[in-house]
Amino acid sequence: MLLALVLIVTVLSLIRLVTAVSWHNALESYISRALVVYTAATGALWTAVGLGVLWAFRRRVRYIRAVLLGPAAAYALWAWADRLLLQSTVRSDWPFDLLLTIILLAFAAAVVLDPRNQSYFRRESHDRKPESTESP
Repeated sequence: MLLALVLIVTVLSLIRLVTAVSWHNALESYISRALVVYTAATGALWTAVGLGVLWAFRRRVRYIRAVLLGPAAAYALWAWADRLLLQSTVRSDWPFDLLLTIILLAFAAAVVLDPRNQSYFRRESHDRKPESTESP
């Protein structure tokens, strides 16, 4: 489920990047060029981070716990900074959004720090034994 969340954020960031690049002329008629560039840059950044997290998870790199928790916390901080500093109107649903952010960060931490998952996170992909293809 955690990987699904990473994949969703990565795809949404890619959509943000593609939209900012392909619709830059239309967007510049409503917002400044700097905000269009900011939108494209943050879309590219979070797409790259998401792909890196997915790659690291697939390869079972030794530092996967930091790779999962660090970007999750950084994305939450960026999303709230973006919301509070750049969005022009304060939305009334901010308590729900804050609660959801806390729940999702707690979920990510619980998955990564759960002792039952430690065996998966400890081994790198080249340390795994090949799975047997024989039937019992």
